[in-house]
Parts: sequence; structure tokens; C-alpha cells
Amino acid sequence: MDASTWAILLLLVGMLLLVAEVFIPSGGAISVAAGLTLLGAIVAAFYAWWPKSPGVFWSYMASMAILLPATLGVAFYFWPSTPIGKRAILDAPSREEVEPFVELQEKFARMVGRIGETVTLLNPAGIIHIEGQRVHCQSEGMILEPRTPVRVIAVQGNRVVVRQCSRDEQAAQEAANITEKMPSNAPLDFDIS
Repeated sequence: MDASTWAILLLLVGMLLLVAEVFIPSGGAISVAAGLTLLGAIVAAFYAWWPKSPGVFWSYMASMAILLPATLGVAFYFWPSTPIGKRAILDAPSREEVEPFVELQEKFARMVGRIGETVTLLNPAGIIHIEGQRVHCQSEGMILEPRTPVRVIAVQGNRVVVRQCSRDEQAAQEAANITEKMPSNAPLDFDIS
């Protein structure tokens, strides 16, 4: 075999060794072998083409500079789908794992604007009764007595923030809740005749 055949053959073997290094954990042993093989390819290319036509040698070097990173890129692209890659790269965490109390925050966010009633003394934290459930909350800093009507004004983290409102607002909210629950085409429950 002449030097040009060795140059091409050693380049192909070097690229295969680089791909093998990506897929087979060897502690760098395969990388050293790949480096020596590619160095041999450069020496063989030098002896094959430099004396006759340096342009061919530089074309070989340019193609080597393009092929080696492309080969590594393709190998690293497919690496996560291999058994080793699947064990090394973990799945992305879900929103519930990253953000605590997601469901609770969404439930509380739907309560903003609703009116409830304090169950305990809010000093400034306590419990309110709203939409048929007991919810831990805090006032805006005011002390509120039990059975005081309050409106949910904000959600901070996993905590509901409330503000005192009037009994008239509470009655209006309850009336609105009743009309929301009753469909407009519902039959009357009494006889007019």
C-alpha cells in the first residue's frame, strides 16, 4: 500500500476511534489511540502528497478539520439515546418537582376576588371559610375578629392574603353565587295557577 492509501485508511480508523470514545467509557485510552492514529494519518498524507502537490495535502488537512468535528458532533447527537447516555442524562424535572405547591397556588389563584368569613382570629394569620372549605390565610396586617367578612385580594406563595369587606358585599357575593349555580332555563319550583 502506498502512503495515500494509508493516509485515508488511518483517517477513517481515527474517526471510528473517536466515535468509539464517545460510546465506550475508556478513561481516555481510546482517545489516545485515536490521536496517535490521526497523527499517523497526517504523517502518511505528508509523505504521499507534500513533495508532489502541496495543494492536495492542504485539501486533505482541510477535509480532516471538517470531518473530525462533524463526526464528533454526530456521535454526541446520538449518544443520549444509548443505554449509557440514558443513564448519564437525567430527565427534566416536572413543574410540580421544581415549583412547590403548584396545585395549591392554582386553587388559591381562582379564589382571588371571592368573599369568605374568618373562622379564627386573624392576628394577622388565621383561618377563613371560603367556598365551602377552610383555608389558612393572612390579613394585610390588621387584626380581624372571627366571623368577619373578608375578600381574597392576592396569593403569595402558598398563602392567601385577605382584606376586610362589608356585610353588603358578602351578601351580594352570595346572591351572585346562587344565580351562577341556577341555570337560566331551569323550571320554576312553584305553581302560579
